[in-house]
Amino acid sequence: MIQSLRLYSGLVLFAYVLIHLLNHTAGIVSPELMEDFSDFSTEIWQFPPLEILLLASLITHFILAASRLTGRRSLRLRKSEWAQMILGLSIPFLMFRHLIATRIIDLGHDVDSNYERVLLDLAVFIPFQGILQAITVIVVWTHGCIGIHFWLRAKPFYAKWRNALATSSILIPTLALAGYAAASAEVIRRTEEGGRKYVFGVLDAANVNQAAISFYENALIPCSILTIALALAPFGVRQIRQTIDRVKRGPMLNLPNGRSIRVPPGATALEALRDAGIPMASVCGGHGRCTTCRLHCGSGLEQLAVPGQIEAAALKSIQAPRGMRLACQIRPQNDLSVAPLMPPNATARDGRRPGGLSGSERQVVCVFIDLRDSTKLGERKMPYDVLFILNQFFAEMTEALRGTGGYYAQFTGDGLMALYGHQSDDTEQTIMQAFEGAAEMLRRIDGLNEHLKSELPHTLRIGIGMHMGKAIVGEMGPPGRENISAIGDTINTTARLEAQTKGHGVPLVISKTLFDHGPIPLPENAVLHEVALRGKDQSVAYYALDAMPDLTQARR
Repeated sequence: MIQSLRLYSGLVLFAYVLIHLLNHTAGIVSPELMEDFSDFSTEIWQFPPLEILLLASLITHFILAASRLTGRRSLRLRKSEWAQMILGLSIPFLMFRHLIATRIIDLGHDVDSNYERVLLDLAVFIPFQGILQAITVIVVWTHGCIGIHFWLRAKPFYAKWRNALATSSILIPTLALAGYAAASAEVIRRTEEGGRKYVFGVLDAANVNQAAISFYENALIPCSILTIALALAPFGVRQIRQTIDRVKRGPMLNLPNGRSIRVPPGATALEALRDAGIPMASVCGGHGRCTTCRLHCGSGLEQLAVPGQIEAAALKSIQAPRGMRLACQIRPQNDLSVAPLMPPNATARDGRRPGGLSGSERQVVCVFIDLRDSTKLGERKMPYDVLFILNQFFAEMTEALRGTGGYYAQFTGDGLMALYGHQSDDTEQTIMQAFEGAAEMLRRIDGLNEHLKSELPHTLRIGIGMHMGKAIVGEMGPPGRENISAIGDTINTTARLEAQTKGHGVPLVISKTLFDHGPIPLPENAVLHEVALRGKDQSVAYYALDAMPDLTQARR
């Protein structure tokens, strides 16, 4: 809610500044054209409801920005964040003279602040103020553009429009300042030609009176002190808060490398990590929009407050699994184990990637399937015929997996790798589904042989290796073409077991682990074998079977 208020109040202010600068571009032609355009642009903001909205947005935006700075436990910010903060805090000091000389004395002393009168002040009477006003335009516009950039860079469409928006962000203030300079030069020229008659004519037409001038002069020093105090106050309050926090003992963040970091009371995990010198991605500036500061939370997760509206929406958008939280949104009150899930240079595009299975360790059943004698098939058939047969083979194997809860994880030329249990914690059910999948594959290869017997030079045979264990499951592959797959010793072991089907001349090689942990009875004549794993001292025990075990007893 607070972040939304800050965003929407900022957008209201940015809209006002944008319209104001577009009005200034008319000064390239003449001050009169600036005045004519103002009837349809800036003066609409003097309509009471809009003026109240503008004033409320100004106060709200400054208070919320100052509160955010006051609440920061760490000032380790990116250069763009520092720039936005410093520019924003300097705006009240740069703007108050202009506000007093225009809208305030307009309302209090019935002065008409038309463009010609204001330009006379800025270009002739107080040229220093005119230069300061040009600097103010640059500061206000830059502050707003940085905020818009932080808001939009997490949006999918931003990359496409970024160059056009960047060009506009330079072109608009350039034209506005050109119009301001041209109109000021015209007013100076008129002053030199018309002298006192011209000057007093403009002032009289605007009803500039001594009371208004005195009010302006008397307000300069108090307002200067007030705006400087407003800019420095957040730093002072923050320092007092930090002094109090040092007395308290904050919780600890425990990282995978064994390092522990103390979290200042009330600080976010992102602030604590950055303060400790640990680089963290945060494309949106810590507003909970980009999800690039993802953490996997282990022990201590249960003590964290439930995600707020902003964090919950962000996590839902990436299908985040249990344990994933945003470092910029959580404020640990107890010790917490965390692991950053994205590199420090992660982009907005990275933040839009789903987080459901990103690098999680899971207990899975891995199945490798290989088509036998595929080389001979290529020697006896035309390439298009081979392609047709292989497509039929993969279609049948995929249907077998789909019907038994398996997942087609990897294509291996004349074979494939499948996973069971990557979304389930029921070990017995996972093993049962894997056996049913293998049985369905054998049935379908028999059906395929019958269906293609006129096309086949020899009977199609497959070898199936099956094993169970822990593996890292997640999205893998080149950017834009990722798919869910798995890596680890379990996967390598299964591939080695599948290779044993050739040596034993059987369709099935199943690890002892699956029979030990599953509901499938071991065939009576099964012989236990062992094979050493390449590059490792250990070996794996398995059974080489020429037919599927009896699954009917396990289904009862």
